[in-house]
Amino acid sequence: MENFKQLLKNLLIDTVEIPSVNGTEENLGQYLYQFGLNNGLGVFKQYCTDTRFNVLLTYPAVDLEETTDFALILHAHYDTVPPLDMQEPFVATVEGDYIKGRGAVDQKGGLVAALGTLMFLKENRVSLDKPICLAAVIDEESEHRGSMVLSQSKIRGDFGIVTEPSILRAVLGCKGTLPIQITVEGKTAHGCRPWLGINAVEKSLGILKRLFEYEFEKVDFGKELGVLHNSINVGLIEAGTAYNNVPDKCVISLDCRIKPDDENQQMFDTISQIIEEAKKEDPSLNATFKVAREDWDWPPIEKRGLKSAYVPLDSEIFKIAKKAHFKVNKKEIESYITDGYADLDFLINDMDIPSIIYGPGDPKLCHTAYEKISLEDVVKASLFYYEFVMMIQR
Repeated sequence: MENFKQLLKNLLIDTVEIPSVNGTEENLGQYLYQFGLNNGLGVFKQYCTDTRFNVLLTYPAVDLEETTDFALILHAHYDTVPPLDMQEPFVATVEGDYIKGRGAVDQKGGLVAALGTLMFLKENRVSLDKPICLAAVIDEESEHRGSMVLSQSKIRGDFGIVTEPSILRAVLGCKGTLPIQITVEGKTAHGCRPWLGINAVEKSLGILKRLFEYEFEKVDFGKELGVLHNSINVGLIEAGTAYNNVPDKCVISLDCRIKPDDENQQMFDTISQIIEEAKKEDPSLNATFKVAREDWDWPPIEKRGLKSAYVPLDSEIFKIAKKAHFKVNKKEIESYITDGYADLDFLINDMDIPSIIYGPGDPKLCHTAYEKISLEDVVKASLFYYEFVMMIQR
């Protein structure tokens, strides 16, 4: 087991020290591909753009042109957010049991744990009735091209596990996220004669007031999962060209979150209702809205959106996860539905694969300057995936 732990440590250090900020993942992708080749795993590059690709690794090694049906798909993304305010982000600093660096939690820890599972199976020459696949995808931090391309391929699985950080808890669902921009029109004029213009900020007030006051229905998903509701965050307001001009346009950027069992269309209807109510109060109000995000420039994701996803407490995958977790950790598993979004969406909604999130690391450390992960938790996650694999064999 010490050799296995050292393998995971080495992999984690290597992957953290290969920068893979979103849009520049190629070097790490090539590392993963070469690692699979060198160690006798099945390996395949699934191109998403001319230069960016998913890396699909299988145990046992299979030809992905011929084999597309798997017992389990382990899903991990290998892009990260930028360094932001993190000091020495691409130096894997070892602090006792912890390894610090950009991407250690989000989510190279889960990627390494899944890769370790494939290696553990191979080193022990485990015979499987049906192969498993690790899908290391690009672009999770932006337009989700990797997961969309994966979902549009022929690859399918009986079960799926997204290896995002969850502190070794089972996440049975995620909220959808819908970025919406409301544009309110006005009329420009000189700031010394504002009465000659129409101030788009002032025109926006009726909409903003209703956005802040809107209350969504709360739904109880059960004792273990808690009460959830939709939400709207007014995250950005942009208006005007200079202090002495009347702004002729005001753009309100919203982060809308949709709980499981709701559709994105319901949020569209809510925004439309809010605008219409504001127009009744101010018939001259000219406002429109659309799906838009500053870092999105890819029509397929704007059209599809990012949806909520969910498996129930009595699902087969959760029953197996409870057994696997107890075997590794000697205690009962905790479960929840995250307020955040995860590519769990694509596995459940597009690939029709019952899936959960289970991974090492604290999600509260994602995107922060304090990103670090416990090597012991990476080992436990890897063993959890291994036990899960063994429990789903026929």
